[in-house]
Amino acid sequence: MSTRRADIAVTIVLLVVHGFLLGATVVLLGLLVMVTDPCGSVRCGDPAWIDRATALGVWGGAAVLIADLALAVYLLARRRRAFFVPIIGCAAQVALAVGAAAMEWMAGPV
Repeated sequence: MSTRRADIAVTIVLLVVHGFLLGATVVLLGLLVMVTDPCGSVRCGDPAWIDRATALGVWGGAAVLIADLALAVYLLARRRRAFFVPIIGCAAQVALAVGAAAMEWMAGPV
């Protein structure tokens, strides 16, 4: 019985961490918009990359979090271990943030 409680507690904590990572991704992408600051005086890439990266980071991250939450709740309701689901979700969120940040850099100076 205590193993189940520990699984529920760890799953909830990791889901909160995943939500924090989504928030950190949004903040990071918001700050990386400044890579286009010197674009008035130097040649830069396509500014559409900023919009694409932001959409990917926000909507893709939200979709990963929702899928993460839904699968974790489903597994907990079926009385199965679920702590690994948010771990995978957090790893996916970090990869998504790195990919979106790389996309934003494509809009900066060349």
